[in-house]
Amino acid sequence: MYRFHIITAVIVIFAAGVVGTCSSPAIYGQPTPGETIPGTQVYLPVISGAAPTATPTHTPTHTSSPTATPSNTVTSTSTPTTTQTPSTPIPTAPSEWTQHAHDAQRTSYTAISVPTPWRWKWAWNGPNATGGISAGKFGLPRNSQPVTGGGRVYIAAGSNGVYALNNANGAVVWNRTPGGAINSTPAYDGDTGALFVVSTNGTLYKLDAATGATLGSFAGSGGSDLPLPPAIAGERVFFSMGNFVYAVDKRTMQQAWRYDAGSPVDTPPAYSATRDLVVVASRDLYVHAIRNNDGSRAWRNKTTPRLAGNPGGDSNNAEVSRGWPVIAEQNGLVLVKLRLDWQTLWRWNPWPSTNAAMRSNLVGDQAQQALLALNLDSGETAFVANVGHGGFGDGDYMPMGPQPVVKHFDDGSEVAYVVMRGSPCLASPCDGRWDSHFGEMMLNSSTVAGFEAGHVRFIDNTFFPTDEQANLSMAGDHLFGGHWMFGLAHRVIDRSPNRGASANTPITTANLPHIITSASNCGFSTSHYCPGGLTQDGDPRTIPGGFYIYYNQGTVYDRYWSEYASWVVSNDTIYYVSTDGAVVALENGQPTGVASQPSPEQAFTARLSFVHEGVIDYTAARSFADRTVTVEGELHDVFNNGKAVYLTFQTPHQGAFLVRILKQHWSNFAQPPEHIYAARQRVRVTGLIEWYQGDPVIYVSQSEQIVLVDAMRQ
Repeated sequence: MYRFHIITAVIVIFAAGVVGTCSSPAIYGQPTPGETIPGTQVYLPVISGAAPTATPTHTPTHTSSPTATPSNTVTSTSTPTTTQTPSTPIPTAPSEWTQHAHDAQRTSYTAISVPTPWRWKWAWNGPNATGGISAGKFGLPRNSQPVTGGGRVYIAAGSNGVYALNNANGAVVWNRTPGGAINSTPAYDGDTGALFVVSTNGTLYKLDAATGATLGSFAGSGGSDLPLPPAIAGERVFFSMGNFVYAVDKRTMQQAWRYDAGSPVDTPPAYSATRDLVVVASRDLYVHAIRNNDGSRAWRNKTTPRLAGNPGGDSNNAEVSRGWPVIAEQNGLVLVKLRLDWQTLWRWNPWPSTNAAMRSNLVGDQAQQALLALNLDSGETAFVANVGHGGFGDGDYMPMGPQPVVKHFDDGSEVAYVVMRGSPCLASPCDGRWDSHFGEMMLNSSTVAGFEAGHVRFIDNTFFPTDEQANLSMAGDHLFGGHWMFGLAHRVIDRSPNRGASANTPITTANLPHIITSASNCGFSTSHYCPGGLTQDGDPRTIPGGFYIYYNQGTVYDRYWSEYASWVVSNDTIYYVSTDGAVVALENGQPTGVASQPSPEQAFTARLSFVHEGVIDYTAARSFADRTVTVEGELHDVFNNGKAVYLTFQTPHQGAFLVRILKQHWSNFAQPPEHIYAARQRVRVTGLIEWYQGDPVIYVSQSEQIVLVDAMRQ
């Protein structure tokens, strides 16, 4: 991750509310008798003035799917056919965010937006009443989103199971672990008052949404740690597990059908209502469309020339895991994102400035096509998407990048919002690390004159690098990005046809309140509001004004790293899930309508404990965090990413101990560090074990901290 200091102007300034003297903030928590629930302290600011009236919870009305006779494993390979007439109406999206990416189509779009100004409503599993880190805090699984229903907010919490929070104040209503770890976003069903969750043990559980009690279960084949959230459409729940996709009756929990993909299914299912098809992608890079009436195959296709495998070690490989298919019903499309390799950053350096040049490059090098656009009726390529690869990467590691958002306008038109690449860059130097922008992608050649299907239009946005791309969601004309350090938010102002052809004439936006992990540049207030700009503690980067989660707590995300932040909007509340696992709720109201509090004692002094157990193996480093120790292991890789030299002990290094030598310390070595150290050397490294993106790390500033074991033994 290339971290640096950016100064960004603030466009939106809110009128300040009356600041008065208020009582101390309240602490809420509802563990059951005899039960200790981590993260149950919820900080609620004291608001001066009446709170807005909450919108009653809306129960989505579902259209029943055709009833299917339970069947055995389906292995049909029938000829692709159109399964639905074009006259099938586009489904009406619910106002409530009830499942992953909002709906069964995985559009990540809701038509309901929360008007500004916004104010802090509550926070859970994040800050305490003085902006510090709450006791019992834990990280959340990657790709998990809050969903709502019945006046509650539901959160997948990994080995901590599932939480239900009171939407009014963030208090814990219940916490249950039905079995295994819950790494996947739950799905709420208003018809049955049930919450459906997929566990890593391979089981789909049906929980009472009011109490968390298990009402039923269905065991799939095998298990998976991947985030594979279920989808609810009509009377069925769809989920992926092992080589299979299952359709289960949501009332009886009986199997309607099972589809065998012939390879592990690495994405959750998406559902097309106009075609009555379930779409998934499997590890072998095939995309599958399954007929919902009987579970038979409508089509199966692989359109990328890449091979199936981890692209971290091979630029010929690609993966679909940690993404999901996105359905564009109006245009009869499914969009599938691929995870490509780190070197895609430099294939065109930077990316071209015109759609014609982007298209020419991608047609000439199909292995660089990161977003697939397939025809829902045939599975054939519909068009080449002018979207380059990027993501939350570091060094030789590039994970799955952001998934597209599909927005359906009242006039019947439909576009996708993406993170695109193209020059001129928003920051210097202009190369492959700085060429990312928000973009609007055409899904046909008639929506905007002069733009073909797959062409992109530049959008003005707060800058982030290409190896730090923000995950997307949208509410009305509010466009949100979830970066690992902060959340950015913009309102689209002018997307008229004469805009967007270049970064010099982008679709214009206005800043909405942003949110950052930890800031102290404004002093502390229970409003958590800082209108003049937000500067991150410990890694100074300035973004437009808005809200900070923690006060003066440094790089909290490094300790609880999940690579993923997200925004969700449901009815009258905005939910932001930070990379460190905090859930912040915002609502309409004057942001400064709270009492200003004196700064608490915030001396965040690291406790350095010295151990005398001798040398520890690198695999045990996590257990010695905040201690100064000597770590031994064999180097797997050494590389320089321009900002730091990395000494890693496994590839990819995510989840394991590593060593970072920052650029300012390279001169303390006789040669460039990457020339001194090499793979297969056995080394001992002495220093303080800290955290970097969730991994234990020693920052080395002097060559004496690293000893070659073989040389020492001679």
